[in-house]
Amino acid sequence: MFCVDASGLLIERGSNLSLYPGVRHVGVSFLAKALLVGVFFSFAAALTHAQDPAEDTAGEGNTQVPHAATITVNARLVVLDIVVTGKDGKPVDGLTRKDFEVFEDDKLQSIRSFESPSAHSLPAASTAAGAAMVYDAAKPAAFGQSPVTVLVLDQLNTHFADSSFARRSLHDYLTKQPQPLSQPATLLTVYQNKFKLLKEFTRDRDALLKALEAAPTEYAWQLEVNGSADYGPLERLDQSLHAIEEIAQSYARIPGRKNLIWVGSGFPTIDPTTVDGDNAQELKDTMQHVTDVLLDTRITLYGVDPTSSAAGLTEVITPEQIEFAQDSAEGLSTNFDPYDSNEGFDRLGPVTGGRVIRGMNDIAQQIATSVNLGSDFYTIGYSPSSSSEAKKPYRKIRVVCLRPGLTAVTRAGYYPERTQQQEASATAAYDLGTAAESSIPLNGLRVTVEPDTAPNAPSDTYVVRVGASDLTWHPGNDGASVASVYIMSVSLNEKNKMLSHTLRGMTASAKAGVDLRDPSRQAGFVFTVRPSSKAASLRFIARDSGTGRMGAVDIPVKRPSPNR
Repeated sequence: MFCVDASGLLIERGSNLSLYPGVRHVGVSFLAKALLVGVFFSFAAALTHAQDPAEDTAGEGNTQVPHAATITVNARLVVLDIVVTGKDGKPVDGLTRKDFEVFEDDKLQSIRSFESPSAHSLPAASTAAGAAMVYDAAKPAAFGQSPVTVLVLDQLNTHFADSSFARRSLHDYLTKQPQPLSQPATLLTVYQNKFKLLKEFTRDRDALLKALEAAPTEYAWQLEVNGSADYGPLERLDQSLHAIEEIAQSYARIPGRKNLIWVGSGFPTIDPTTVDGDNAQELKDTMQHVTDVLLDTRITLYGVDPTSSAAGLTEVITPEQIEFAQDSAEGLSTNFDPYDSNEGFDRLGPVTGGRVIRGMNDIAQQIATSVNLGSDFYTIGYSPSSSSEAKKPYRKIRVVCLRPGLTAVTRAGYYPERTQQQEASATAAYDLGTAAESSIPLNGLRVTVEPDTAPNAPSDTYVVRVGASDLTWHPGNDGASVASVYIMSVSLNEKNKMLSHTLRGMTASAKAGVDLRDPSRQAGFVFTVRPSSKAASLRFIARDSGTGRMGAVDIPVKRPSPNR
């Protein structure tokens, strides 16, 4: 049944269902997880039929206010961040809207909005004397429209000696930066079955250096021992992609561009012809989905490989070499679906508007160049000239700078939104699996949890509240608006491993006239959990069915005192 809460939104009460009925999580691999998607689809279809027809959200007409950087085809708006460089490889300022042309599938598009690099800055309050240098991704207003830097030390896919070199290079890069930094930066590392936040967003360069020095160099066991045997590469690919999505979901609400500087070899390239049966399509779909998440959350990937034996340039000294370094990876995806062949790390860079550089001798300088390229950019919005929503495998984007001698680089294209229920269910299954054991906070949605204090509320019942302005709302009956979400509770042990989980598809309805852009309004979902007897904490995850963005909250489990 539905009840009205204090904000004028309806909240749902009902029974719980399981994501994988009768199945407990036992740490399955990438391919094993893929086989569970069919089970999830059956469950999601049952949910769709079980919804109250008056609250059904399957209708057309999405009225969501799009996020500033979201590629939202239904809203007929595509937003691009564009880096323009001269022959010396350095960013160029001072251009205007008239200096650009945008093409989608080789058709000239009409530019609707334009921002120069000067528009992308921190609020004055964040840079004032005495202002805190630490930034909370859950409080995005403090970031303004400034770009941010996400530094990731890849110790999962990089040989030990090269990891040590990467660490020294990252240290050298940071020591050459001003104190304080001009924009917030965060530091993370991925290694054997771990993804760890070393330092939250800060402009304190010395704090980042201290965090880097305190983190031990890890040995890449999966690479060294099981590098090419059995499913070793697939396991590293799986862990790397989950880490990338965790970054996207955690930092989704930061409004500016996020420059992901991946220092390491990156996940292995997988030839789909070597993967059996439907798993090859599952692999491609996963890569496409992670790409969609990066584009939606305005993340551009720059890869810097410290491997001394990597193929590529060994020294950058001429303008031609600089141009090659910037554009070599771009050609991988300019003229075709980037995942029609091998599924590789090198493709994620150009697809998101960045690059992947291998074989350079000055890694610290390459990190600095990547950060600089990602920090000085123009933002252009356009409406695709075609009104057709017909599915195409990939839509190519090309931006031309009309001033001679300048090169414009942006994301290579995008995948049109998918509307079929099966694809939506498969995507949700992957996302929720990532969130279940995420090691960093997920802030894509504003989520709070409190015990249900309603009379006669069952034990272990909570109200999960989600910021109404974060959700995708569709028109309902009598002028009402309806949002659809997945809510999942996860029982975690002391090592943050999943013991059990409960999932529900739920809807909320807002009365006609309710201001859904009001950041103080919340949609409430009443949820009864079934915690494991061995649980140390409960994680509540909310996932918006429209955008796929997620938020999560952990609460400790209170155990009764043993009888004496």
